[in-house]
Amino acid sequence: MRETAVPSADQNGTAATFGVLGPVEVRAPGRPPAPLPPSVRALLARLLLSPGRVVSVDGLTDALWGEDLPSDAVNALQIRVSKLRRALASAGLDGGVLVTQAPGYRLAVPAEAVDACRFELLLGRAREEGAAGRTASALDHLNQALGLWRGPALADAGGTEWAAAESARLEELRLGAVEHRDELRLESGGHNEVVADLERLVADHPLRERLHRLLMLALYRAGRQAEALAAYQALRRHLADELGIDPSPELQALAEAILRQQVPPAAMPATAAPAEGRTASAPAAARDDRLPRRLTSVIGRDDDVSTALRRLAEARVVTLTGPGGVGKTTLALETARRADASVADRVRLIRLTALEAGADVADAFAAELGVMTPPGSDPADAVADHLAHGGTLLVVDNCEHVVDDVAVLVERLVGDCPGLRVLATSREALAIPGEVQVAVGPLAVPEETEDVDAIPAAPAVRLFLDRARAVRPSFTLDASSAPVVASICRQLDGVPLAVELAAARIKALAPADIEARLRDRFSLLTAGPRTGEARHRTLRATLDWSHDLLTEAERRLLRRLAVFRGGWTPAAAEEVCAFAGITSGEVLDLLFRLVDRSLVVPEPVTGRFRLLVTVREYAWARLGEAGEAAECRDRHLGHCLRLAEEHGPRVRRDGGAWARLVEEHDNLRAAVDHSIESGDVEKGFRLAGALTDFWGYGLRHEGTRVLTALLETGGGSLLARARALQGIGFMHVYYPTPRSVAAAAESLALFEELGAVRDAAVSRLVVAWAGQYGGDVEEHRASLERSRRDLGDAEAGTDDGWWQVMTYYLEALLTLRLGDFGTAVRQWRHTRDLIRSFGDSMMDGAVAAHLGLALREAGRHEQALGFLEEAAGDGREPRSPHGLAFALVHLAHAHLDLDPHADVAALLAEADEVARRAHNPRCRAWAAWGRARAALAGDDVRTALERCREALALLEEREFPWARARLWSLTAECAEAAGLPDEAERARRAAAVLASSA
Repeated sequence: MRETAVPSADQNGTAATFGVLGPVEVRAPGRPPAPLPPSVRALLARLLLSPGRVVSVDGLTDALWGEDLPSDAVNALQIRVSKLRRALASAGLDGGVLVTQAPGYRLAVPAEAVDACRFELLLGRAREEGAAGRTASALDHLNQALGLWRGPALADAGGTEWAAAESARLEELRLGAVEHRDELRLESGGHNEVVADLERLVADHPLRERLHRLLMLALYRAGRQAEALAAYQALRRHLADELGIDPSPELQALAEAILRQQVPPAAMPATAAPAEGRTASAPAAARDDRLPRRLTSVIGRDDDVSTALRRLAEARVVTLTGPGGVGKTTLALETARRADASVADRVRLIRLTALEAGADVADAFAAELGVMTPPGSDPADAVADHLAHGGTLLVVDNCEHVVDDVAVLVERLVGDCPGLRVLATSREALAIPGEVQVAVGPLAVPEETEDVDAIPAAPAVRLFLDRARAVRPSFTLDASSAPVVASICRQLDGVPLAVELAAARIKALAPADIEARLRDRFSLLTAGPRTGEARHRTLRATLDWSHDLLTEAERRLLRRLAVFRGGWTPAAAEEVCAFAGITSGEVLDLLFRLVDRSLVVPEPVTGRFRLLVTVREYAWARLGEAGEAAECRDRHLGHCLRLAEEHGPRVRRDGGAWARLVEEHDNLRAAVDHSIESGDVEKGFRLAGALTDFWGYGLRHEGTRVLTALLETGGGSLLARARALQGIGFMHVYYPTPRSVAAAAESLALFEELGAVRDAAVSRLVVAWAGQYGGDVEEHRASLERSRRDLGDAEAGTDDGWWQVMTYYLEALLTLRLGDFGTAVRQWRHTRDLIRSFGDSMMDGAVAAHLGLALREAGRHEQALGFLEEAAGDGREPRSPHGLAFALVHLAHAHLDLDPHADVAALLAEADEVARRAHNPRCRAWAAWGRARAALAGDDVRTALERCREALALLEEREFPWARARLWSLTAECAEAAGLPDEAERARRAAAVLASSA
């Protein structure tokens, strides 16, 4: 089709303009905005945001309909295009402005004709002016940019994924522009004028730290120090309540400075240019710098840039160290761009990637700097002469493969050139006098428990989203995709290169497919930029580069360390990795060398070390190639078995033993899995047996998985198998299943067959424990008496002594089941005295919680609150998720007993989350029950009924009959109030049956 320029309506050549910063509009010269049919607004908006560029048919159909494509999408698009041409003609534009051009359509208008493009152009100019110190000009550009907005972006362009994503992007830019404007006004002394604006913005965006920082500064400089600190405290509470995090270190430092009245004053109001005879302190944008233009956004590195700039102000040699792909080069370049004249008058970049080991480093420096070296002269002298005058920031990138030669040259240059500062990047430090190291870590990733709404704020997720949109602009995060992207980022440890390579696969794969394929990440993550350095085009190439720089001994240790999961201690590394070419005495030095080379991550607080997941996967492959995997795994299994048998029996009374096993849990899991895979199940049974008590207090589902897997091998001695069955029964005593009940009964039969009296006594107690909700109480009591006799006069502090105490615990539990609450209170008090003499703090908390429950049911609510609060504290330290969840739900119910309108939402939410993560359906049921009571008190009978139904489904028959009868009665009340008489009658009958059996 013939291409036509946008017509001009007047003699001055004024062009038509288009708007998306508000409702989509077309304004022909000399005319008001033309009305557009709803069917063409989204199509026009999509074309406007790529002015002058072809948008493919696929891109347009994706923007218009997303995944809900019409049956003939191409024909439907052609109809929309025809309608748009007519609408443009009606608005006074030549229909030829919309050009058909393979593989789609193009709107033949300049970018300046679209308000969103003008907006971004003005923002760029404002940043440049601000960076050059021309504040007034920067403010003028920002005001012009913000003046283009007429309402929410793409306000009437429809609700497709593309429109939502683009609208969110533009709105984020708008808010950033407002922040930038207020920051400039604030730094120009306009603190009084911006306070009201910032207070409104903070109210609208309560979690945005930059706004809070500006508000705190404005209030402080306006003489309102107390209000500035109050604003900080409000943010701190909000972040803790909403996200469970603290304010950033930068904001904490500002609050401290405000408290000490050490905040620097605002700059004097700036003019468009510095006064005559003076030089503005301008960053790199205003200097003769030779840095590459930034082609992609820098995400999540503001704090790191600030740290690097502070170190450059303090030291003349700063080295950014970190593993390959972590973003050292990106950080160095961004730091150099933001460095002002107090750091250097000019910036020069030395890239050493292509330099081969053994080449002349000084010669490479000279070539990069454009310094001519006369024949026969030393290039190091020429470089020193070139850098001797003025202040230069020398960015030396990728030093690791020539680190020794670079160190010698940099030390000389810094000594000869007083105005020189060096910012180096390397996988290991230069190790020269005066050097300051800045460790560059991966981007922060969301926690596994992170709320879905908070996931997009994590820096690694922001990077993934940004790079994914580069290849698929319509990509957005929603409730289903956000947790998957968070998992991808966690599995990649937040390493920027790995995240970017994964995001590039969004063009062809769904997030769930990418996550699944990370099992073979080195085959998946191969889509780096064609123009990038070869070692950054694939994940494997990045790690090959680091691996090839190691000595043979370092390579041996690195691959053997891959056997560990979740980290290791130096002693563990010595025990597992010292064989075939590495002695125990060499391990520590080699380990420190791997730390220096950024391949091993130290954790100074705990004294442990770990590998990033991707490094571990790479090293694991190398371990297999070396033929050492089997021996390494056998040695690791032996180490874990010794660890478990040392600490496992002590977890009931030794918090240190508990913490040690928590630390090593991933290793212990891997060791058990190896025992099964290798056929060494006897060691597996020993290891699992040593961990049964540990699992019983916390990860019961994990213990059940392991014990079941061991039993399914068919191996192991009869005694070992019986103890595994006993363990399965033991870990389900509070919410038994038919399988766990059968396992306990089978273990008892096997022990009796083997004549193992002590083991049979324990299994008998497990069977009675699992029968707390049903069965013959007198039969269970007889089992308690028999076990008490068979265990004999066990010595206090021994395992048998603990089980003797448990006979009294179970006696009180059976009394509680019968509803004899007064007697139960006395029995729980006696049991608590016994358990405290044993020193089991976690079981002490469980007894306190049950005592609180008995007091509740006895009508002594105030006393119940005290014991339940104590039990909740015991459940947190050392952490016992089941005990904590039980204490929290009954604490909430105790408050509702005293006041049906009590605010227990937070207690119930915490209890439900803890129980969910611990796979505890019983406590989740009590949490739903509490929500039902609260909803009913608020006359929300529908919600109350839903929560009752949820509680009944979760509880099944795993609760005392009197409690289940009460829940059914509450369900009947709610159903009756909701106008459901049949459901109410069924609930009343169920309650009556349970009440008669209680």
